[in-house]
Amino acid sequence: MTEIIAEIGQAHDGSVGILHSYVDAVAGTGADTIKFQTHLADAESSPQEPFRVRFSRVDQTRQDYWRRMELSAPQWKALKAHCDEAGLAFLSSPFSIAAVDLLENIGIERFKIGSGEVSNFLLLERVARSGLPVLLSSGMSSLEELDRAVELLLAHGTPLTLLQCNTAYPTPPEQVGLNVMQVLRERYRLPVGLSDHTGSPYAAFAATALGAEVLEVHTVFDKRMF
Repeated sequence: MTEIIAEIGQAHDGSVGILHSYVDAVAGTGADTIKFQTHLADAESSPQEPFRVRFSRVDQTRQDYWRRMELSAPQWKALKAHCDEAGLAFLSSPFSIAAVDLLENIGIERFKIGSGEVSNFLLLERVARSGLPVLLSSGMSSLEELDRAVELLLAHGTPLTLLQCNTAYPTPPEQVGLNVMQVLRERYRLPVGLSDHTGSPYAAFAATALGAEVLEVHTVFDKRMF
C-alpha cells in the first residue's frame, strides 16, 4: 500500500485559517498524511539573508517572509489536533533545531527532512536523538552526501525511508529520475518513494508501478495562488 502525503508547504501564505482549510480539504481526498514546513525566522535566518528569487511584494527581507510564515507553538498544537480529528497523519519538515524541539513538544510522530537539509548534520543529529522515524528527500545531494546522512541516522537506529526528489519547480518529466528509486533501494536496502514536483499526477502513477512506498505531492487550492 502506497502512502499518499499532501505537502502544503508555504501554500497557506502565513494564514492560520487557510492552513486549517487545507486540513479539511485534504481529509476529503483520500490522502493518508498532510505535511507542513516548520519555519522559525530567528532560528534559521537573519535580516541580512537575501532573497534568492525576489518574489514577494510585501516582505522586505527573506527573514520577514519566514516570520510571516511561522506559527506559534499553540497554533501548531491546534493544527495537529485538527489533523488528528480529521483522520490525517500530521507531518512537518523542521528547518532548525528549535523547530525540532517545537514539533517534538506537540507530539509529532515522524519527521520529514527536506532535500536542502541532507548535509545539515546538527539538525540530523537532533532529529535522530528523538528516536522517531524519518522520511529523507534526496534532491539536493550526491550519493556520497546521502551516504553520510543515512549512516548518521541508521547509527541511531532511526527507521528511515528515502524519497527520490528533483528540486526543480516544476520538474520536467524527463528529470523526475524514477530510475533513481531503484538505485536507492539497492544501495541502502531501505523503503523508497517519490517526492514529486512535476505538478501533474503521471510521475506518481509511474512511481507507484515501480514500487514506491511513499508519494509526497505538493498541494494547493489553485496554482494561480501567490
